[in-house]
Amino acid sequence: MTCAAIHRPLFVALLALLASLSFTSIARADDVDRANGLLRRAEVNLESVASSLKGRTSPPRGSAAKLLAQRLEMALNDLTPAKELLEKAPADAAGRAEAVERYTAAANEYNRLRAILTGSDEPAEPDTGTKLDYKQEELLSNARFHIREVEGNAQVLTEQTEKMRIVEDQLSINFRDVNALLKIIANARRKTGFANDALVQLPADGKGVSEARQQLVNADAKVTIANDYLTPLDAQLDKLIDPANYPDLAADHKRLRELSVMFARPEILETDLSLAAETFAQAQPAHDECLRIARKYARLMQQRTGEGEALEGVGNGFLANHADFMAAAQQKEADLPGQIREDLATAARYADEAVAAQKPLWFTGGIPQVMGFADEKITLLTALDERSGAAMREHYEETKATIQKQADSLRELIIRENTMPADNFQGDDRDKAIKTAISGWTVQQEEFDLLKVRIPAEAWARETKWTYSNGTWYFSDRSRLQVRLLVADKDNPELAIDRPINVWKDHQKGDSMIGVPLYGIDDELQPHSYMLRSKVK
Repeated sequence: MTCAAIHRPLFVALLALLASLSFTSIARADDVDRANGLLRRAEVNLESVASSLKGRTSPPRGSAAKLLAQRLEMALNDLTPAKELLEKAPADAAGRAEAVERYTAAANEYNRLRAILTGSDEPAEPDTGTKLDYKQEELLSNARFHIREVEGNAQVLTEQTEKMRIVEDQLSINFRDVNALLKIIANARRKTGFANDALVQLPADGKGVSEARQQLVNADAKVTIANDYLTPLDAQLDKLIDPANYPDLAADHKRLRELSVMFARPEILETDLSLAAETFAQAQPAHDECLRIARKYARLMQQRTGEGEALEGVGNGFLANHADFMAAAQQKEADLPGQIREDLATAARYADEAVAAQKPLWFTGGIPQVMGFADEKITLLTALDERSGAAMREHYEETKATIQKQADSLRELIIRENTMPADNFQGDDRDKAIKTAISGWTVQQEEFDLLKVRIPAEAWARETKWTYSNGTWYFSDRSRLQVRLLVADKDNPELAIDRPINVWKDHQKGDSMIGVPLYGIDDELQPHSYMLRSKVK
C-alpha cells in the first residue's frame, strides 16, 4: 500500500454525520458506547502515527511510510463505523454530544496526518488545488460568506451553552435564553444549507474548496453539539412553563387573590369585630396557603412567565396585607382588655342609674347595646389571646348576671314600655325573606299565631370569606338579614314575643335562603323580648 492509496479526507464523511441529526430510527441502547470503543481504538492509532511524524517537515518514504499508512487506515476503519453508529443514535441519547465532539477531533487529526503522509499541506490550504474559473470563484466567495456567519453563530452557541452547562439547576435557566439560542441554531442551519449548495457545485480539488468545507464542518459540529444540549432542555422548559400542566393554577390564583382581599381590611378590627375575629382565626392557615402556592408554582415565577408574574404579584400583595393586618391585630390585642373593662363598667353604671331613676327603657336600649359592644370585643380578644379572652368573659358573665337581677326588678315596667321594632327593608325579596323566616321558626314551634313582621335593616349585609377546616379551604359568599317575627305568647294572651330570625342568602347556591332563629323555643327570654300585645299594630 502506498501513501497515495490513503483514503480521502474525512470532512465529507463528517458532513454526512452532521446532516443525519434528523435521523429518527431507534438505535440500540449501546450504540454510543460502541462508538466510543471504536473511537478509543482509532485514537490509539492516530496517536501512534502522530508520534512517528512528530518534527517531520517532509513525508516519510519506503517501509516507514507504508507502516504509518496502514495504521492510519486502521484508524479510518474504526472512525467510519463509529460515525455510522452515531448517525443511528437519537440526538438526545446519553453521551452522544460528547461522542460527536470526540469523532470531530479524531477526524480532524486524521485529515492532518493524511496531509503529511501524502506530501501535501493541510487539506484546508488555500494555495493548493486546481485553479477555479471566475464563476467558481464567485460560488466559493458566496460559500465563505455564509460559512463566516455559521462560524460566528457557532462561537456564540459554544460560549453561551458552556455557561448554561455549569448551572447546577438546569430548569432555572430562562426559557427565553434557550429559545434565542435555538433561533441562532436555525439560522446557522439555514446558512449551512446555503454554503453547501455552493460547495457542491465546486470541484473537490479546487483551490480553497477543501479549506472552506473543513471550516464548515468544524463550525457545524459546534452547532450540532449546542443543538444536542439545547433541544432536550427546551422541551423540558416548555413542559415546565406550560399552563396546561398546572390544572389548579386558576383556582389557586383566585383563592390567593381573595385571601389577599380578606386581609386587606385592618379597619374591621374597629368596625366589625366579629368578622375580625373570624379573619384572624384564618391568619396562620392563610399564610401557610400562600407559602404552599409559592412552592407549587415557584418554577413559573422563576421563569417570569405571565402566569408566574401575576401569581407573584398577588402573593406579594397578600403578604403585605397580611403583615399590616397582623400588626393592627397586635395593637388591638393590647387595647382590648381596657376597652372591655370600660364597657362593662359603663353598663353597670347605666343599670344602677336605671333602677334608681325607674328608667326601664335603658334595659332595652343603652345597656344591651354597651353589653353587646363588650361581647364582641371579648370574642375578638379570645381569638387574639385565648387566656386573656377567657378572663374577660368571666368578668362579662358576672356583670351580666348582676344587670339581669336589676332588670328583673323592673321586668313589668320594661315590658310595658317596649315598642315595635323598626321596619325599614323594602327590597324585592322581602316576601321571600319573610317566608324563609317563618319556615325557620316553624322548626322550633309548629303552631303559632303570627301577629306582625318587621325588618329593621335597610339592606342585606353581605359577607365573603375563606375558611380552613380539616385540611380543606371552603369559600362562602352570603348575605344576612334579620327578620323579627312578633308572635302571640301562648302563656299570656296579653303579651307578644319578639322572635329574631337571621335569614341567610347563599349567593353560591342561586341565592337560596335559610332562616336561623336567634333563640330557641326553650331558651329563657329577657324582658326586652316581650311587649304588650296591644302595642302590636
